[in-house]
Amino acid sequence: MTTESSVASPQLPPSSNGNASGLLQVEIVATGAAGLHIKTYYSERDEHNSAASPAQSRVPQVSESAAPDKLVEVLIASNGSASQIKGLDQLSAAQQFAWNDWLGRFTSALTLPKQGIHAGQKWQTSEPETNPSPIAALFWTKKYQYVRDEPCMFASQPAETSTNSYGACAVIFVQSTLRQKSSPKNSTPDDYKLRNLMTRGTAAGQNETILYFSRVTGLLVRSTEDAQQSMDVLVALADNSNAVHYTLDAKSHSDIRLLPDSSQTAH
Repeated sequence: MTTESSVASPQLPPSSNGNASGLLQVEIVATGAAGLHIKTYYSERDEHNSAASPAQSRVPQVSESAAPDKLVEVLIASNGSASQIKGLDQLSAAQQFAWNDWLGRFTSALTLPKQGIHAGQKWQTSEPETNPSPIAALFWTKKYQYVRDEPCMFASQPAETSTNSYGACAVIFVQSTLRQKSSPKNSTPDDYKLRNLMTRGTAAGQNETILYFSRVTGLLVRSTEDAQQSMDVLVALADNSNAVHYTLDAKSHSDIRLLPDSSQTAH
């Protein structure tokens, strides 16, 4: 990120890297026609304990000094949209990114065509970007392709156990492109207008995601995603008396896997 301004202020580092890995346990609190009420418990547990027995090594291990699990609640509608998220602020910035990435993958099955899909099928969707941004009217176009079926595999579980439990996985490739409907000369969101601010700029992005769904259970077994996004925006007072210019380039890689059920108790 680079910042240009006539006002002296603490400068952000020109570049930074963030990494997060952990275990997320999911509890379904309630279900209904409107959707799901879910509690998640985020912890920094070690998924690989070399000293454990083969059977124990398939269960994420907890050290005695491990911090308590962090509870985050969310409501998920039948169309996959999320609302009333509580507790996310107690996670670090990298953990919040990881949690939001998991949520997007967890709800992806709810966005698939309701009539079902078949190998080789392609389809496309469009949806608004819901995260706050100084650029108005951003939206994603997503191109899907049901590529093939292949055995479901776990890194932490023998292949024969994984295959017996989850059968074949449907492999779906998703190419997402961030687009902008607002004019680069006036891209001011409504909440910025209420604060007597105006913005001018552009935003773009390209994500490639691979989803692995069990043909037996319908569960998302694994997901990988590579994302690259950029933004160039000028934020100014409505009378142009002061302005700040931001340039942002970001890349990310994520890998999410469904682990065998654990006997460990959350919290």
